[in-house]
Amino acid sequence: MKYLKFTLLAIFLSGTAAHAMEHSALNAGLSLKPLQQAIPALTGLSYKLNKPPPYKLNITSITAKHDFTSAPLLKEEDSPASSASPSLTPPDNNPYSFVLFKSIEIKMPTIEAFYRNFGFNKAVSSSLNLYSEKRKSSFKELLGRAGKYVGMMSGIFTEKGLPPELTYLPLIESGFRTDAYSPKKASGPWQFIPGTAKRYGLKIDWWVDERRDPVKSTAAAARYLSELYERFGDWNLALAAYNAGEGRIDNALKKLNNSNYWRIRNTGYIAKETKNYVPSYIAATAIAIDPESFGFYDINYEEPFKYDTVEIDTPMDLAAIAEFTGVKTSAIKELNPELNHWYTPTNVSSYAVRIPYGTKEMFLANLSGAGEDDLLYVELYKVKKGDTIAKIAKQLKTHTQAILNLNPLKKLASVKAGETILIPRDREKGISGNLKPILKSRDLSIVAN
Repeated sequence: MKYLKFTLLAIFLSGTAAHAMEHSALNAGLSLKPLQQAIPALTGLSYKLNKPPPYKLNITSITAKHDFTSAPLLKEEDSPASSASPSLTPPDNNPYSFVLFKSIEIKMPTIEAFYRNFGFNKAVSSSLNLYSEKRKSSFKELLGRAGKYVGMMSGIFTEKGLPPELTYLPLIESGFRTDAYSPKKASGPWQFIPGTAKRYGLKIDWWVDERRDPVKSTAAAARYLSELYERFGDWNLALAAYNAGEGRIDNALKKLNNSNYWRIRNTGYIAKETKNYVPSYIAATAIAIDPESFGFYDINYEEPFKYDTVEIDTPMDLAAIAEFTGVKTSAIKELNPELNHWYTPTNVSSYAVRIPYGTKEMFLANLSGAGEDDLLYVELYKVKKGDTIAKIAKQLKTHTQAILNLNPLKKLASVKAGETILIPRDREKGISGNLKPILKSRDLSIVAN
């Protein structure tokens, strides 16, 4: 018998990496301890996965206790499948872990209930062995990073009527990195490709990529997973479709005339990555639910995602926002990972920017003291073939260093045709025309002409 004290407080306020971890990379490296002698008693019956009830208790921590008994591994074809209609496993006498989100108490299932819903077999056991032995330290880091977002994500999923344990999917998608980017152009913690992201309302343009926004992308993932479940009537199939695409899973089901994920996973109709995807998710989530039972101790959970939100109607330099809140610019960028540049967008009438929790009054006080002299006028310039920074500066009658200072995220020594950059302009010219004002940092000294 093992005990886990699991405390995660996620506060979601209404005023409120390159380093991408691909599923295949995770399967090839991250590992977990064998569960041969510590798996729950399972049956071959099909269990329903219910929507969590709307709990209202304000509990921030509770001790979760799990009993494990030995049981033989199930064959893949005997693994329980999720039912066609969402309903939560009937609560037994076992305690659960809790996470607080707003006024909703999040209920994570016991490992026994989780396995009953998603299945346990040799494929899952193999992933557990892999994650706990070869790259145990790496997986432990992922668990620590999950502590930052899982409370907020679980709250969103629970409000949408989805099982909160699905919020551990980013463990195998991105390692909970907001800057994760794959060769297939998938981005963010939920690894949305551009087409799917736009389908679910995520904005992608020169200024922002909301696939990296942990809150907005989670809401989009909840909608997508909910629709996949409604379509396939089974969470394992829904997860497979999330990885491979709805069309491929539909095709496999039609060709094989079978709706059991475990029976179709070893056929030629499902790619190797998708075959490993669901077992990897089950293994990773089992560990996240009760890490101590798998030999993971003293996990350094990151602080929960916690912030204030302010609506600004003048675009701002992130360094200015940092000055107004008394933090480093990197802290503002971390709270707003969807921003592609060190400025809030100029193409919207207002923008909701996240600032450190508890700094709203300081920010508003400093903002009220800003004046016309703190504004910098800019315009967007699309780089043409043959352009250099010096050539652009000469053509637009500005300074090379001014352009470099204004575009800190760009390697402008070798700009490429088609790229868009910001150009500082004379303040008087910015009062009219197509130029945009940006409230700049006091440390940003730029001479436009």
